[in-house]
Amino acid sequence: MRIAYAPEHERLREELRAYFATLMTPELRDGLRTDRDAANEGVAGGNGGPPASGGVAGGNGGPPASGGVAGGGEYGDGGAYKEIVRRLGEDGWLALGWPEEYGGQARSMLDQLIFTDEAARAGVPVPFLTINTIGPTIMRFGTPEQKEYFLPRIAGGRLHFAIGYSEPDAGTDLAALRTRAVRDGDEYVVNGQKMWTSLIEYADYVWLAARTDPDAKRHKGISVFTVPTSAEGFSWTKVHTVAGPGTSATYYSDVRVPVSARIAEENAGWPLITNQLNHERVALTSAAPLLAALSEVLTWARESKRADGSRVIDQAWVRTHLARVHAHADYLKLRNWKIASTADTGAVAPADASATKVFGTELATDAYRLLLEVLGAGGLVREGSPGALLQGRIERAHRSALILTFGGGTNEIQRDIIGSTALGLPVTR
Repeated sequence: MRIAYAPEHERLREELRAYFATLMTPELRDGLRTDRDAANEGVAGGNGGPPASGGVAGGNGGPPASGGVAGGGEYGDGGAYKEIVRRLGEDGWLALGWPEEYGGQARSMLDQLIFTDEAARAGVPVPFLTINTIGPTIMRFGTPEQKEYFLPRIAGGRLHFAIGYSEPDAGTDLAALRTRAVRDGDEYVVNGQKMWTSLIEYADYVWLAARTDPDAKRHKGISVFTVPTSAEGFSWTKVHTVAGPGTSATYYSDVRVPVSARIAEENAGWPLITNQLNHERVALTSAAPLLAALSEVLTWARESKRADGSRVIDQAWVRTHLARVHAHADYLKLRNWKIASTADTGAVAPADASATKVFGTELATDAYRLLLEVLGAGGLVREGSPGALLQGRIERAHRSALILTFGGGTNEIQRDIIGSTALGLPVTR
């Protein structure tokens, strides 16, 4: 039995590889690298000053969010990052799987998965949260006016979202959130704080969950809003992580948004959150970065010699490590194909999304650890330092992978979802 891409999927892969090779000019690659290095070195300060040239302005062309840090994100001031995303949108690739009426190509979910995988292999940054999770949620729950405003701008690579769910006392338990949105005539007044708001440096809007009925049951009194990062009373501060990619804390002090900023009915936000998170959980588990890292380490092991003159790969334990990573990454790829095929014929079951998320994210942490063991001490040296093997890419990937185990909902919560929805086990607290 041969399990592989169909000829039309292979043609799409070849087309994308040629396109990405042309898109990612040396100047843009250097721009991404320079921006990230500047962020890692703390070139951009955290004193709430204005952004450097190319920094993110508010969603309406206004000033940056009050309290925003100049640059300092995963892509520095975001100049190269935003140019790449705009090009992807202009060339029609960003919303590959969207319906044509919303600016997409109506391609299958498998085609969209191929796009995501090939982008990861080519080092092309893609705003998957905005494209793959928020966009489809607006399609399903948004008003005609919301669809008309947001969807063409997202598909064109001109508008970015950040997610505002977790709070200092409501991280894994989103239903415990306390951020309030109080109706005041034709507006809502928002007060509260969110944590772990990633990529806020480049966001035009926050996809915000807030409590609109404090007396309702926990899951029943929540609404979702689109809050401009240029809104008066909104601010954010940087949160540095051991993993490398930074995140942020965001603050809402009497932030006013119109009623039209609410997605769906008041107090009907929980289905939106779960719909968005189901998309996010699947999107977190691409096998492409693992397979690319495996290829790099495999080549290094074949070409590198030990003190006795033998190759690194000649050791049995090294071959076992590499084989284990290869087998598990290939299984993850097949698992993603199955999820994509299911999504083309109907909704992905929450338990399936959770199971894929648990397996894929825990595989990533284990696989990068095995690859680091093959590289040895030099593999632990960070990028930019003398002696860093493979320019520190595997070490960085290993540090970053742990974040994925709690992004989109912790794996402990995912196991609870699997137990209750797929196995019929009682929910316990």
